[in-house]
Amino acid sequence: MLAGCNGFWNPPQGSTASTTTLTSSTASPAVNASVTLTATISPSAATGTVTFYNGSKSLGTGTLSSGTATLKTSFSTAGTLSLTATYGGDSNYASSTSSALSITVTGETASTTTLNASSLSPALGASVNLSASVSPSSATGTVAFSNGSTALGTQTLSAGTAAISTSFWTSGNQSITAAYSGDSTYAPSTSSEVPIDVGPHGSTQSSVSLSAPVSTIDTGVTVVLTATMTPPAATGQITFLDGTTVLGTALLNSGTAAFTQGFSTTGSHSLTAQYSGDPNYAPATSAVFTLTVTSP
Repeated sequence: MLAGCNGFWNPPQGSTASTTTLTSSTASPAVNASVTLTATISPSAATGTVTFYNGSKSLGTGTLSSGTATLKTSFSTAGTLSLTATYGGDSNYASSTSSALSITVTGETASTTTLNASSLSPALGASVNLSASVSPSSATGTVAFSNGSTALGTQTLSAGTAAISTSFWTSGNQSITAAYSGDSTYAPSTSSEVPIDVGPHGSTQSSVSLSAPVSTIDTGVTVVLTATMTPPAATGQITFLDGTTVLGTALLNSGTAAFTQGFSTTGSHSLTAQYSGDPNYAPATSAVFTLTVTSP
């Protein structure tokens, strides 16, 4: 009889070390929802199989292809699970096990989320209160508010409701939703879109200038960029850009807005400040401020 566990021959493994990394298609699936687990083996030339585990329980096995193996599965019980993936090794590469991946399976009881706004036609820059109600009201967890793909904020549920206050600095139609995260009892849910028509900006001409205390800095050093409005009574938001790349935004205060930024790449950076406009003043864009970034 050939040597090996239980009388079966175990093929030898290679001596080259391998590493296994495990990811999941979602960190918070609902009970019985399909989840795809992906194991990535390095080096990618490794062949063989990967076994996926929930604790000590095997969920199934996937065959490696170009260094990855996948398994589609689902979980019938809500709670936090600790998943791992074990690569069995081959004639060149030794076996390895991933770090534990924690996912939270949410409950199977359905929930519904309803979103309301304090105004459906606010003026540009006006404060709007967004309120989400989750049913059943005993649901716990968080609600994330979004304007299309732009996150507006996240709040924790209290007695089945969560609310934020926000402003819109782009006129026209906005599509607002609220997404409930789910908990150990209730499944996630997303509200219907609430259309908000933000009023137009004013027609009075404005101008914005961009300045910085220096025109040359080293990589890793920050510089304060200051946008100054004319007239200074203008309110709203300034967006700071490096070419077409958005660096960040800041609200005007007494006609100025400041933003601190560092740069990791050397060369000339063409910086501008864009004013969003408000109910009285039209949008404006500054002239280009050239900042030269050098190596220290």
